[in-house]
Amino acid sequence: MSSMIKEFNNIAEFVKSIDEDLNDYRKKLAELLRRLEELRVKVEHERKIKTAFTKLGLAAEAPEPKNVVDLKNVKIVMNPTADQELSNLESVVESLNNKITMLTAIKKDLEVLGSLDVEVKLTVVYLEGLPKTLIIKYV
Repeated sequence: MSSMIKEFNNIAEFVKSIDEDLNDYRKKLAELLRRLEELRVKVEHERKIKTAFTKLGLAAEAPEPKNVVDLKNVKIVMNPTADQELSNLESVVESLNNKITMLTAIKKDLEVLGSLDVEVKLTVVYLEGLPKTLIIKYV
């Protein structure tokens, strides 16, 4: 779990930081979606080939690949199948999309605070790249 603390001189500066994070996440998401589509095409091609082999009476579904090694906190996948790559990438895309949704909601909620005429300083605690705690100090 990654965590960090950032300080901002006002709410507008913090909102700008959220905008920058959103832009970065959206760029990453666009790249991942492109790769995801390429993998989906590859998986579909493999399925068509396997179906054709099955119609020819050749080997049906192969047994589950044994290319995964579980360490304590990490899975190692050696020479992954297209399906394995696809499922891993889909989980990354889902996670990134959730971050974008959460940051957008936080930004929307902060617009109320940004409209106040009170000078404040902010200390923001981030967990996993998302603001979790805002400490507001009056100036």
